[in-house]
Amino acid sequence: MQFIPQEKQSVSVPYFEEVSKLEGWQGHGTHKSVKKLQAEVSECINRLGGIVSGFQQGSFLIDNHTRDGFQIHYSMQSPDGRYVPGRLDIAALPVRNRHNDNLKEKALCMALYMLRTALDGMWFMQQLSPGYAALMPWMLADKDKTVSQLWAESPVMNNLLPPGDAEFIEGEIDD
Repeated sequence: MQFIPQEKQSVSVPYFEEVSKLEGWQGHGTHKSVKKLQAEVSECINRLGGIVSGFQQGSFLIDNHTRDGFQIHYSMQSPDGRYVPGRLDIAALPVRNRHNDNLKEKALCMALYMLRTALDGMWFMQQLSPGYAALMPWMLADKDKTVSQLWAESPVMNNLLPPGDAEFIEGEIDD
């Protein structure tokens, strides 16, 4: 008997205007500016061992919705002293009226607020779980793709192995 897996369905997100704190969405009513929240996100990334080099504002086309957001560029120092680049893509919830700059900015602020909260949680995990590397999923591994993107796009883990290690070598361990 052959098993045929169901295709993964993308998770749709609600519009910014449809969410509320009661439903668990944080930062919907924040009064902090984009610049202030960017500084807080940078501080969180620094605490996790990264060095932020910039926030590139732009938009993402996801499931036929244009969502404003940022690419956050950072680097981490590897054990051998090299700096390895990373990129964290953050898309705000879509807004119904794409021409309403006030709503678009509020959605961006909410996304940064929630990212800051998530990064704080990752710092806690990094303290509690030995070997946990919170920023690893967004390190650039293959040209302009993050480790997470490679994982999502390929069912074969060989794309994540270092060059030359594409094959597993069997062996025995003597006690």
